[in-house]
Amino acid sequence: MASILLVFSLGIMLAGYLPSLPNPLYFSAMLSALLISYFFIKKVLFTRLLLACLIGVSYGVLSGYKYLSNQLANNLEAQNIVVEGKVVDLPRLDSRRQSFSFSVYRAYVKDTSPTYLANFPEKINLSSYGVLRVKTGEQWRLLVKLKRPRGFVNPQGFDYQVSLLREGIGALGYVREGPLNQLMQPPPNFSMDVLRYQLQQWLLKKSQSPQRGILVALLVGDTSFLDKLHSNEMRKTGTSHLIAISGLHIGFFAIVGFFVGNFLGRFMQLACRSFPSVIFGHLLALATAFFYSVVAGLNIPTLRTLVMLLVVHWTLALRRSFRVRDTLLVALVLVLLLDPLAAFDIGFWLSFGAVAMLIFCFSGRIVARRTMSSNREWSAVSALVHPDLWVRYFLEFVKSQWVMAVGLLVPLAVFVHSSALLAAPANLIAIPLVTFFVIPSLMLAAIFHFTFPISGSFGTVLEGFFLRCAELGLSWLHQWLQYLLGADAEKFNPLVNFSPAAALVASLSAFLILMPFNLSVRFLGFCGGLIALITPLKTLPALQLLVFDVGQGTAIFLRTPNHQMLYDTGPLYTENFDAGSALIVPYLQSQGLTHLDTLVVSHNDKDHAGGLEGILASMDVKTLLLGEPEKHTLGLDSTKKRSPTTEKFSEISSCHESKPWQWDQVTFRFLQWPLSPHAKANNHSCVLLVEYEGHKILLTGDIEKDVENALVAQESLSQVEVLLAPHHGSHSSSTWAFIAETQPDYVIYSAGFHNQFGHPHKDIQARYLAAEASPLNTAYSGAIEFNWNAGVLSALREYRHFSRRYWFDSALE
Repeated sequence: MASILLVFSLGIMLAGYLPSLPNPLYFSAMLSALLISYFFIKKVLFTRLLLACLIGVSYGVLSGYKYLSNQLANNLEAQNIVVEGKVVDLPRLDSRRQSFSFSVYRAYVKDTSPTYLANFPEKINLSSYGVLRVKTGEQWRLLVKLKRPRGFVNPQGFDYQVSLLREGIGALGYVREGPLNQLMQPPPNFSMDVLRYQLQQWLLKKSQSPQRGILVALLVGDTSFLDKLHSNEMRKTGTSHLIAISGLHIGFFAIVGFFVGNFLGRFMQLACRSFPSVIFGHLLALATAFFYSVVAGLNIPTLRTLVMLLVVHWTLALRRSFRVRDTLLVALVLVLLLDPLAAFDIGFWLSFGAVAMLIFCFSGRIVARRTMSSNREWSAVSALVHPDLWVRYFLEFVKSQWVMAVGLLVPLAVFVHSSALLAAPANLIAIPLVTFFVIPSLMLAAIFHFTFPISGSFGTVLEGFFLRCAELGLSWLHQWLQYLLGADAEKFNPLVNFSPAAALVASLSAFLILMPFNLSVRFLGFCGGLIALITPLKTLPALQLLVFDVGQGTAIFLRTPNHQMLYDTGPLYTENFDAGSALIVPYLQSQGLTHLDTLVVSHNDKDHAGGLEGILASMDVKTLLLGEPEKHTLGLDSTKKRSPTTEKFSEISSCHESKPWQWDQVTFRFLQWPLSPHAKANNHSCVLLVEYEGHKILLTGDIEKDVENALVAQESLSQVEVLLAPHHGSHSSSTWAFIAETQPDYVIYSAGFHNQFGHPHKDIQARYLAAEASPLNTAYSGAIEFNWNAGVLSALREYRHFSRRYWFDSALE
């Protein structure tokens, strides 16, 4: 049974990685044939496993069709649509807008007969840039403009589109100002969404702690108020799991609920003596765990914990025996049934992986236990107070941290490319402090706040007292983590990367280390792990060019076997989201890179320089070259030296004054022309020419006609193989003379999908086609990668096709 559950789960996960969904008729016919054959050869284990796998794939495929059916129809994009519905989840507010999720009851196109649209998305995400502000639970009529969900596609990048699919979001858009926007009904007196919103607002107003964002995350699962300082602090010390409403927190509430329920059940027995008091304990344990999970916003770890608790308490209530392994498998199946694309969540792998490691190392092991006498077991009271029991629990807790450090080494290397060496000492204090002090204090403060009409002023005093206790606990945690980090925090957060073969070796090594073998076998595990760590990731090409998919902006990575550079850093999307930290750094870290030899910012426009701070926050840069150095401060003093707060680069200068250089077999040279101090920022862009054995790449930034004409006049241009279209293919660039001089084999448009500027312009596309240049557009190709080896172009990858998923705009491409 366990193997069937596992294979069924693998089938559901496999469906999520299909490049396209199979035809339902053919798939149904194949599944029916297998079902018929099963009755003849059902005793063969392989047949049962194959059938379980195909049933899982079938469920995943059907779920895929359901996901896609919830997407906005193409003909409704950019139309004025009136939607009626309710605000759900927690709205988010920044300096530019309020964003919120909206559950749609009905919708129709404005200026037409009010015929309600069929097959309209059940849930949409909206942004309000004007004065309109909404609250959770309110029902509104809104005039909106919508578009289909679409994410960036980059190697090692976060798939935003699949996260929207999993949330049931079928469209994105914004609210248009106008009299049609009306509040139809205020929020109800009670609902779980409204309660979460009230708890969030209460905490934001009541708490003045620097760790207020962590308190909000712990109480309602909202991490939008978590600042980068505390987020990085917890990431570097391996304590980020504490703000993810982990199973540990829910388990604590279940234990409390069980003991309270069992105590109350003893009084219930006065009325019904035949009903065991422990049943009340099981019911209240599940109720408290479920309530806290819902308030915290049911995520993958909470779902896994709830299912496991349900199975455990159900079997205990029925006085049945169970295997811990089976509860984990049942939880795996139910989570995937509820969320078939859960495998695209890093938390899914880390959550189930961590529990699997603990079960592997603690379940079924024979442990010698000391007793108070040779003839009788400890009594319940003496067991609680006897010091030997607490010492044993502490040692098992320390062992669990060791298990997590070893067992999750490979998953962390694959998903986040790092290992927090400080996690074990940090969690020794952080886990008990947060689980047994901060969260109970926070919950008690919330309870006394909402029972104020009953408890009166005494309840207000207790509310403030417990909230202060929670704040004090997080302050202690912050001091402990800062002490551990000290001045050399980066040394305790090394990048850990494995090639596929090395990952397999590392997994086997971790298995040997955690097995209850003798030291000689574990020594082999340590040796295998060391070999995996020093194994090279891959053989590097002579020259690599990677154009990131960053929407309307530019970010390009260039690499030789021994050097690497970045040309532009992509846009700044919001206050807390930029291309540098969200899209570029994850890829660089996946390649085992901690520094860049050269970072070029062609000019100061936000779509080229917006990700600079995000890059500098995570990567060391040897040379920083700027197209407009006078517009960048970056913490520099008047002598253009590094300030103590910005020690991320050793040299900064203008790209227009940079001399040519060579890395390995590749030469780099910035094209020069007479700069005008009054010229537009676009015409101060750095123009970089890269050459490898006759293959030329020209990166042009946002130069316009004036600079193109100057380069043509001074004969600085020649035929190139790859050209970055100037200014994203704008009509203000790419003159006929410029194209005739460069004669590119490939022209790359780094532009956003359906961007507001209309880039690339249709006339410019026609010019390049007339010059027989093959067009590549990040809006349709995703990230674009070129590799040159042995003097020839060895690979060209378009990641939207190379790593295709079935939700990648099949209707549009």
